[in-house]
Amino acid sequence: MWKPCLVLLLLFVVEKSVVACELIMGYRTNAKPPFINAAPDNSGLYFDLYEEAARRIDCRLIVLRQPKGRILHFLKHGDIDFYPGLSFSEERAQYVTFIPNGLKDGYIGLTRRSEPEIFSLNDVAKRNLVMVMAFGGYDLNAEDYGIHVRRPYDFTLEQIVDLIIEGRADFHAYNLLAVQHFLSNHPDKAAKLRMHQYCCSEPEQMYMAFSKQSAYAEMIDNADYLRHLPLTAENTPDSVSISSIAWKLRWALSSMQKDGSFQVIYGKYFGGAPMGRKN
Repeated sequence: MWKPCLVLLLLFVVEKSVVACELIMGYRTNAKPPFINAAPDNSGLYFDLYEEAARRIDCRLIVLRQPKGRILHFLKHGDIDFYPGLSFSEERAQYVTFIPNGLKDGYIGLTRRSEPEIFSLNDVAKRNLVMVMAFGGYDLNAEDYGIHVRRPYDFTLEQIVDLIIEGRADFHAYNLLAVQHFLSNHPDKAAKLRMHQYCCSEPEQMYMAFSKQSAYAEMIDNADYLRHLPLTAENTPDSVSISSIAWKLRWALSSMQKDGSFQVIYGKYFGGAPMGRKN
């Protein structure tokens, strides 16, 4: 009789050990392609990236979808462990620690394929190219360079691309990742366009936000903190302990960069390798 009981006990212990580390990723309910689909479908780059990182440290990824305000409330109080992509602010740094997720984003330019390489907005001005930006969109202060800007109301990226292909505008600046994803899904339009990755801004590191109140955080004083410099995602008074799950997750994300698995996931959604500045 004791043998079946022992087997059941062992199975219980094994099951508990397998699911002992459950990392809860929170995200808003609406879609942000290609990072995540609309709830309840959690598939996308974020799930692939963090599921693999969690697997490498013997954790299981759980996804909670709620309105963003509620998710950030949960993050602040440690009811979820992390948000997959969040920009730095001093207010947020009070309740989350920022961990590089490997992604980089910035502004790049789009023109017809025949246009020579553009290295700065000065080139756009010198060539008298007409810039097109959706009404209310950030135009990189183009008018300070003397660039003429068209601002059609409520245009999508696809509509703006069509204006350029049809010759009714010449240049558009937009987020690198959004453009890469769009062109990978519209190869017919991509064949008629040129991306100018050095025109507009340096690609910047993106971060996941890990709750300081999470049981997996273990915050300690940051020995590398430079108090005479401004607070940034990397320069904060505290950091996660090397013994914490949060630190191990950071290590896992870094290891994915080194062994090429990050690049495989990136290529799945963006159709190519991550872009960066020339040396």
